[in-house]
Amino acid sequence: MKRKYVVLLHVVFWVLYLANNVSSSISRAILTGHKSAPLSFSLFTKYLIVETGYIIITLACFYAACLLVALQITVKKSYGKAAMFTLLTALFIIVYRYALEYYFFLPVLGFDNYNGNAWPAGRYITNILLFYFPSYFIYGLMYFFITDWYKNRHRQQELEKEKAAAELTFLRSQLNPHFLFNSINDIYSLIYQQSDQAPAALLKLSDILRYMLREGGQDTMPLQSEVKYLENVIELQRISTKGTARINFNIEGYIGSQEIATLLLVAFVENAFKHGVLTDVQNPVDISLLATNDKIDFYVRNKKNDHQKDKTPGIGLNNVRRRLALIYPGKHSLLITEDAGFYTVNLTLQVI
Repeated sequence: MKRKYVVLLHVVFWVLYLANNVSSSISRAILTGHKSAPLSFSLFTKYLIVETGYIIITLACFYAACLLVALQITVKKSYGKAAMFTLLTALFIIVYRYALEYYFFLPVLGFDNYNGNAWPAGRYITNILLFYFPSYFIYGLMYFFITDWYKNRHRQQELEKEKAAAELTFLRSQLNPHFLFNSINDIYSLIYQQSDQAPAALLKLSDILRYMLREGGQDTMPLQSEVKYLENVIELQRISTKGTARINFNIEGYIGSQEIATLLLVAFVENAFKHGVLTDVQNPVDISLLATNDKIDFYVRNKKNDHQKDKTPGIGLNNVRRRLALIYPGKHSLLITEDAGFYTVNLTLQVI
């Protein structure tokens, strides 16, 4: 559900909650007043102000628990801050309610919540901390955990759908007749010429197909496996252009067992091959990968081919954006820039 609709539902709920409390308070005033307090605009205004004052306490309990305390516990794992926010919320409620009742309701509105029986401070604070504060605070925690569970469940379902769609897109984009026939024909030519490159080229094609059809079905793979796959794709592209392709692939840092979403990086490489100029010595396709234990920086830059016949959008880029949003929420940065002559991709990932 969109954020604006969630906010609207919250507003509607609390307005109805306030209206119910006002109605209940007016009814009690009329009944306990033995008709000495007939329904009037002044009576309605009085209890509207009173219940608005009290609902602020309810909102403070609920949203402090939901937006501050639960977030610190579940996402940031900061239990000290969670305890601090809980304490500050309780302190705010005690001070606010005391000031509200004794310095505004009683002298200004003539509303006495205790019927002339002023409670001692200890009883007053204990009543709030043991009865009023825990109930709405717990409601806020419950709301957070229920909605968080629902969001995670919905996100997982969306991820499964997008993963299936992404796999089909990658298979269609790479396992197409043009790609396969060209690769097979190139390898056949190498074999016919008895070239020493033929066995290596055939092995690379075999590795590519095996990776896409077998390992490509998994959610994540070690970075070193993805890099090996990219190297095979690049080498096969060089073979298909009879060695005229100008492609620089630079790798720096630690390339090991860091987990990365399967078949994620290849979309940007395939897009560069499909829409870029591959044979310009002065402007080669630049691909670089810088990795640490917890971060990956991936960069692709290619000169645009203004004379290509295929003008369809880049391979799977929309699916890649969606996968990034689902798999790496708040943990990635994707910047795609396009100027008069070049197309550049900068991707930063926090490793899962």
